[in-house]
This record gives sequence, C-alpha cells and structure tokens, in this order.
Amino acid sequence: MFTPIARTALGLAGSVFVLRPRTDPEFAAATWLAGARPGQLLAAETISPIGLGGRMNPAKAWRISYATSDRDSRVLSATGAVFRSLSPWRGEGEAPTVAFAPSTQGVAPRCDPSYTCTVGFSTRRSPLDAIAAYEQPAINLLLACGANVVVTDYPRDPEDNVQLYCDHVSSARALADALRASSELGIDTTNLGLWGFSQGGGAVGAWLEQPEYTPELQPLAAVVGAPPADLIAMLDHVDGAMSSVVILYAVAALMAADERIAGEITPHLSGEGVRAVMLGAQVCAAGAVLHRPWAQTSTWTTTGQTMAELLADLPLTSAHLEASRLGSRRPPRIPIRLWASLFDDLVPHPTVTTLGSAWGVDVHTRRLPRILGRTGMNHFGPYFAWLSRDVRWLLAQLGG
Repeated sequence: MFTPIARTALGLAGSVFVLRPRTDPEFAAATWLAGARPGQLLAAETISPIGLGGRMNPAKAWRISYATSDRDSRVLSATGAVFRSLSPWRGEGEAPTVAFAPSTQGVAPRCDPSYTCTVGFSTRRSPLDAIAAYEQPAINLLLACGANVVVTDYPRDPEDNVQLYCDHVSSARALADALRASSELGIDTTNLGLWGFSQGGGAVGAWLEQPEYTPELQPLAAVVGAPPADLIAMLDHVDGAMSSVVILYAVAALMAADERIAGEITPHLSGEGVRAVMLGAQVCAAGAVLHRPWAQTSTWTTTGQTMAELLADLPLTSAHLEASRLGSRRPPRIPIRLWASLFDDLVPHPTVTTLGSAWGVDVHTRRLPRILGRTGMNHFGPYFAWLSRDVRWLLAQLGG
C-alpha cells in the first residue's frame, strides 16, 4: 500500500504523460447578479485536474460558477473548483471537507486555480507569462487522505475583470459561498476544516473573524499560514523583493474595486508605473517575476515615494486597505494552527505575531536557514517543508 504522500507524488508524476482537456480560462465571466442568493450554484462542469482520476488518487472534480457577495454586500458571480475524493476516509465520522483559500496566483482569469489545476504548468508568449498550479500538490494530498476540497478563485470586479486582491472580507465570503454551492454537488460540510496560506491565510483569517456571514457553516479547525494581517506593512516589506510584483496586483485591484480610488491613485503614477500596473493585471504570479523582479517601486510614482508609502498617504485607498486588517475580533474557540516564517520576505513575521496576540492563539514560527536574495523562498519554503505535517494536523482535528 502506498502512503497518501506517495500516491499524491505518483499521481502528479503520471499526469505528465497524460493529455488532459483544459477548461476555458474565460469560464463564467464575473457579473453583478440580481435576485440570486449568495452560495447559489450557477453552473458546474466536470474537469480533469493534474494528478487526479487514476488509481493512485481517484477523485471527481468540477469547475463551478456561483453567487457570492463582496464587502459591501453586493451580489456577484465568482468561480471555483470542487474536488470529491474517492479515496477511503480512514478516520472517525464523516469524511471531512476542507475549504481551501489559495495563495496569490495572479489577478487575471487564466491564473485562477480552477483553470490552472487542469494545466499544471504552461507558458504564454504575448505577454510573456507562466502559469503554474503550484498549490495543487496540497489539494491532491488532502484528497489522497480521503478529504474533499472546495477552492475559490476569489471574486473579481465585473467591469474590469480583475480579481479583488487585497480584500480579505470579499475573499472570505467567496470561500464560504463556494462551500455553500458545493452542497448542491453532494459535498457534506458538517466536518469542516479551513486552509489558507499567504493571501489564502488572509481570507481564512477574515472568515474566522466574521463567522456570522455563514452561521450554518461551523469550521472545526483551521490552518492559517503567513496571513497578510497588515496589508500596508506587507506591501512595504515586499518592495524591492523578487516578488514585488504583488504590489502591482494590489494597485490593479484597488483601482478596479472603486473608481474613486482609481481617481486617487492614477495622478500619482509615473509612466513606468502605469505600464507596470497594466502588465501586472495580465500576468500570473509565476510569470510576473520574469518582467519586474526586485523592482524598486519608487520609480512607479511621480513623487518618488514607494507604492506602499503612496497608498498609505491616500485617504480612500488607505481606508480600503485598513478595512482588511486582521486582529479586530477574536475567532471562535477552535483549534487554529497559525504559523509564520521567521525570515519571510513577503509577509513580515512581526505582523503575524501581533495577530496571534490579538487572537489569543500561539504562533508557530518556522525557522529554516535564511535564503539570501529576497527571492520569496523564505515565504514559500516553509509552506512546502511543513505541508504534510500541516495536512496531518488539520485532518487529526477532523477525526483522522
């Protein structure tokens, strides 16, 4: 018998040699909805994600469109994916379902996990881009253990078709509503766990702080990894790093979310800044670093300020970002594995320890040797180094 880790690895390795049908990256464009209830399933189509469906890791999967609401309670459509494990659950009670909030993939539709899970890795020439489903191993490992998984792509602005990045509240609602919609595909949500790393950690954190949005969904445990609890501090910390392109995602999303914010930011962008933001809205995370790695964002502003300094000085923009700050409310009394990387070059370690104090939970600090160069490896390395242990911990809380 192979272990879940071995079956995950073999399934992914085997998928390299199998041609799989891809879904349409423009599946179910975002629209404002009238008369729909958040959590309503709008459409579903079967998909063939990498590493799944064979003898090693059997599962069924769907790409879904569903109704959700943004931070202002406006109802709009969003997309996601539902994975039903066909591996036996060897724990107690019903097989668990994990609501999975992905980390940063990019704000364009072709970066959505419900699409990239059918691609794996792919490149694009115009504009130069790379698509990488780098969290699929985590999803597949949960499935190999017998857990179901529900993933959100996060909501996007219907007018600009840009993901509402740096909006933890809307992201949390989209995750919860994806779970609601999955029940129409036969997914049981009573034995429920939450999983989020980086951007996903922010979404899970916002769910835990506002559980009243979906009172019928009662998470029993949560893994919250490197959450950007203070977005201004995160944007300042990442400036000049290889992954500083996430700042472009933030600016593009802020401008798409509110035309008043767009009007506030635009006059302060240099020509280089405008070009950078326009490109950032079109490329995925793996491809974005090919364009502007280690960028100094002071060249993107007319004032010579960094983007973080500029955004903090603009009243509407800073208020929007401040509304996503985590730590204003304590989460429900459930097991929470809140972790941070000591040398994280994307999310400042002190902001996570501050969140832990506000929540009244211990912070698990991960201490790997520091990798020089601000490449992002001090952010992603601990995630994958502890991945199997985090999966075991979460499933143990759910009866495994």
